[in-house]
Amino acid sequence: MKANGLPGLISELPGRGFGANAVSGGEVALARRAGFAVEAIALEGIGKTPADLRLAVRLAAAGTPLRWVAVESADEAAALAQLVVASRRAGRAPDDLRLETLVRLNPSVRPETHRSLAVGAAGSKFGVTDEELAVVIEAGGGPDGPLRWRGLHVHVGSQLGAVDAWRAAFRIGLATLRLHRARLVDFDTLDIGSGFPVLDEDGPAPARFAAEATGALAELGGDRPLRLAIEPGRAIVARSGWLLARVLHRRDRERPRIVIDAGMTELIRPALYGARHPMVALTSLGRPIRDPLVASNTVLVDGPICESTDAFGEAALPPVRRGDLVAIGLAGAYGSAMSSTYNGRPRPPEIAWDGAELHLLRRRASVTSLP
Repeated sequence: MKANGLPGLISELPGRGFGANAVSGGEVALARRAGFAVEAIALEGIGKTPADLRLAVRLAAAGTPLRWVAVESADEAAALAQLVVASRRAGRAPDDLRLETLVRLNPSVRPETHRSLAVGAAGSKFGVTDEELAVVIEAGGGPDGPLRWRGLHVHVGSQLGAVDAWRAAFRIGLATLRLHRARLVDFDTLDIGSGFPVLDEDGPAPARFAAEATGALAELGGDRPLRLAIEPGRAIVARSGWLLARVLHRRDRERPRIVIDAGMTELIRPALYGARHPMVALTSLGRPIRDPLVASNTVLVDGPICESTDAFGEAALPPVRRGDLVAIGLAGAYGSAMSSTYNGRPRPPEIAWDGAELHLLRRRASVTSLP
């Protein structure tokens, strides 16, 4: 959900066998609005508030539980367990209510990605160590308490350039499950997150990850988890989005440079951690480009925001001038979801094309909509 939570877009997914991964009560609401059944939604994320946890308990008490809640610490496990017990005592939930719960395990590996995306590295803020796992279980009421311990959530990082860290984390998850299963009889689930790259053509394809998982599971024989999950959000939605912009300035200095009317307010990833997105020109000197082999030169592409980090990097573009159109690709993930109105810029419209018709997903905001 955090990659792109537009209900009009992700409403295509429930009927195709997907569930939804939410990191807040707001994302749970967006998922339900898009047509996901509550039982197909998992609540994860490091920043769950008391209101988020109360929502999970309230849904379970009503007989429509989330797929699971993944806890990040002993503090969170204790808070969640206390809410379940309080709901029982107040008569808002059945006396035997137990909440389906995973524990997020930090595998302490070295993900082959940008350090800002390496959430499974040792020392990151995410998850608990294997040594802390028993403390989390006890804080949540122990093996037979109000939380039904179902397994582990492990996420290495995003945009992985190789499969080694992911493979190591997968094996760590399997080994940790087996180690604790004698005490936790329902410990049967491993959610291995994602990491499947969508930008680097030399990076590992999803099939490579699948092959590594298959090999690790084959070594276990019949002693394998009953449930496996992956979270391929970025890999599904990234290629679906293009950000269209117009050229505002061309500067022919030591290096040719253009300034476009889209920037970090619409796509913050390049400014945030140097992400690179493909860029193409749709018009050149006011005319649509018909020949894909039109001569191009390398130029620097900057956005219009009053920050020097508002830059998209280099692109090979034909001659362009003010008013020409440029499209930035792979913007379907973490573009719309992380957009802002900084510099007093109303959010742009978002439009979907199904191959035959255009559909308005979000109207163009106005100046009056600004805070």
